[in-house]
Amino acid sequence: MWVSKTTNSGTSWVRYMLNSTGYTYALAVDPTNSNVVYAGGNPSLYKTVNGGTNWNECAIGLVDWVYDIAIDPTNTSVIYVGTDHGVYKTTNGGALWTPTGCAGVSSVVIDPLDTDCVYAGTQTGVYKTTNGGGNWTVMNDSLDDTYITSLGIYPGTYLYCGTGEAGMYRWSLQVGVEETRGQRSAIDLIVKPNPMKNNAVLYFSTSGAVSISLVVYNIVGKKVRTLVEQTLAQGQHGILWDGKDEHGLSVPSGVYFSHLKVGQQNTACQMIVLE
Repeated sequence: MWVSKTTNSGTSWVRYMLNSTGYTYALAVDPTNSNVVYAGGNPSLYKTVNGGTNWNECAIGLVDWVYDIAIDPTNTSVIYVGTDHGVYKTTNGGALWTPTGCAGVSSVVIDPLDTDCVYAGTQTGVYKTTNGGGNWTVMNDSLDDTYITSLGIYPGTYLYCGTGEAGMYRWSLQVGVEETRGQRSAIDLIVKPNPMKNNAVLYFSTSGAVSISLVVYNIVGKKVRTLVEQTLAQGQHGILWDGKDEHGLSVPSGVYFSHLKVGQQNTACQMIVLE
C-alpha cells in the first residue's frame, strides 16, 4: 500500500509506503486537522498524524479490506469504514473498531446535518442508520440495480448512488422517498448572488404562518450561523446573510450550505463564498 502527497498543486509528489504489499482504496483527511489522514485498502487501515511522515496501522477489530472511510465532521474521533464484512465504527480515532452491520460495503456517507444518520452502499443495495450504526434499514425502492458502487450527499436535499449496471439514482431527503423523474421539493430556496463576496439574500416563500429555521453550515457540517428561527407569516421572504458567523467574524472563502426547515419540510442550497 502506498500514498502519494503533493504540496505544490501536483507539480511534484512524495510517495509514502504503508505496507510492502497491497493497494490503497480510500483516503480521508480529518476536517479539523489536515495533518491527520486515514488510508484504507488491502490489507489494512493506516493513520498519520504528521502529514504523512509516519504511518501507523490502526485496525484493531477490523477483519477485512477497507473500501471507504467517513469521518464525523462534528466529532472527528468517530469514523466509519466500509468493508466486505460490513460497516465498522470507531469512537476513539481508530484505536478500536466495532462492527455495526451490513455486508459487502463499498461506500459510506455521513449526513453532515445529522451525523447519527449514515448511509452505506453495498452489493445488495443502500442501507441507512439513524442512530450511529445501532441498526440499519434497507432503502432500495425503485433501484433497478442494487449493486452500489458509490454514494454522495447534497445535505438536506438529495442522496445519490451509483450502481454497477443501471447508472445513477438520487433519493429526495426532503420527503424521505425515492424520487421519480421531474419530482422536486415542495419548497424552494434560492440564493442571490451565488457565488457571493460580501452579502447574499436567501429567498423562499411560505403558504401560511409556519415555524421557520434557516441555518448556514460549512462544508464539514459545522453550524456557522442561525439566520432565522421563528414563525413567519404567509408570503415571499428574503433573508440577508452578510457572510459572517455567530461571532460577527467574516467567514473564509469556500463552500457553505444553507439549510431551510419550513414546518416539517426541509431543503438546502449550496453557497460559494469568494474573497
